[in-house]
Amino acid sequence: MKIGIDASRYRIDTPTGVEWYSYHLLNALIPVLGRDHAQEIRLYTQKPTIFEEELPFNVKEKVIPRLKFWTLLRLSWEMFIHPVDLLFVPSHILPLWLPRKTVVTVHDVAFRIPGFKKAYDRKNQLLLEWSTRRAVKKAHRIIVPSQATKDDLIGQFNCQEAKIVVIPHGGPDMTGENNPALKVWLPQQKADFIKKLGLSERDLMILYVGRLEFKKNIVTLLEGFSRVLKEYPDWKLVLAGKEGQGYEEIEAKIAELRLENNVVLPGYVTDQEKRFLLSRCRVFAFPSKYEGFGLPILEAFAYRRPVLTSNVSAMPEVAGDAAFLVNPEKVEEISVGLKRLIADGVLVSRLVTAGEKRLEDFSWEKAAAATFDVLMAE
Repeated sequence: MKIGIDASRYRIDTPTGVEWYSYHLLNALIPVLGRDHAQEIRLYTQKPTIFEEELPFNVKEKVIPRLKFWTLLRLSWEMFIHPVDLLFVPSHILPLWLPRKTVVTVHDVAFRIPGFKKAYDRKNQLLLEWSTRRAVKKAHRIIVPSQATKDDLIGQFNCQEAKIVVIPHGGPDMTGENNPALKVWLPQQKADFIKKLGLSERDLMILYVGRLEFKKNIVTLLEGFSRVLKEYPDWKLVLAGKEGQGYEEIEAKIAELRLENNVVLPGYVTDQEKRFLLSRCRVFAFPSKYEGFGLPILEAFAYRRPVLTSNVSAMPEVAGDAAFLVNPEKVEEISVGLKRLIADGVLVSRLVTAGEKRLEDFSWEKAAAATFDVLMAE
C-alpha cells in the first residue's frame, strides 16, 4: 500500500500549535510506519531534507517546491499524477484531488463558536469554514485531540460520530534529550536573555505562552494580574507569543491599568527560550477561553510549575485534577487563583505532584500508535 503524508508543517521557522503537533507526531509515527516493509510511505515537503533522523528505507521524502495555495494546487496535482492509496493530512486543509481514503486531523473549530469569530480575519474564517466542511464530507476518518473538539465538530458541523477518533497529543520532551537541535545555554547567555527582557535574576514571574489574541483571554488575565499586584507588587507577568487578532486591545489594557513596568512582551520565543522561561517562572497561567487541546499545560507540568487554567473547552480534559481551574470570564477567580498559587505552598506542592503524574497519560508514542491504527483500519 502507498501512503502519502502531508509533512509541509513538520519544520518551519516559527512553529506554533499545529506545527508542533506535526513535528512530534511524525517523529514518532515514521518509525512505526517504517517497520512494515509492505508499505511505501511518501512524505510531501516544501524543502529538501527537513527530517532530523535518517528515514527508514521504505519512507521517502518527496519535495514539492513551495507555491501559494500549496495544498490546494501542488499537492492536488501530486495526488492526480502520482496517486496513493491513503493520504494523511495532520491539519485541516485537504487537497482538491483526493485518494479513495483520506485521514485528516481537525485541531479545533473555534472559528465557528459564537463569540470567537472576531479572533479570525475574514479570509481565514472562510478558509477554515470551507476546509472543515470538506473534511467532514470527504475524509474517511477525522482525528481530533480531545472529546471537547469531537463534541464541537458534531454540534457545529453535524459530523458523523463514527467518523471521529479522539487521539490526545503527547506530552512534551522538555529535557531536550530527544531534540539534538537544542544547544546548552551558558550562564552568560541566560543572563543576556533575562536582560533583554528587562528582567533581573531576582524577579518573580508568572508566565503565559501562546498567541496573543482575543480567544486566549489575555485582557481578562491582565485585569486579574492587576489585582494581584495590590498584594504582590514585585511580581511580573511575561506574555510570550506572536501577535494575533485583538492584540491592540491587549496593549490598550496594559496602558489603561498602568502595567507597563510589570508586564513583559518578548514576542515569539524559540523552543530554547520557552524552556528557559518555564524553568524560571513560579506560576504558569493559561486561562484561555477555548482550546482544542492545550499543550502548554503539559509543558508546564513537565517543568514542575503550578498551572492556572480554564474550566471550559478541552482544558479540564488535559489538566485533570493537576491544575487550578477557573471560569475564564471571571476576573476575580483568575485573581484569587493566581494569589493562591503565589502564596499557598501546600497547594502548589500538591498540584506539581499531580502534574507529574498526569503527564504519564500523554505520550507521542501512544499518539503515533493510535494514529497508525486509524491509518491501517478499513
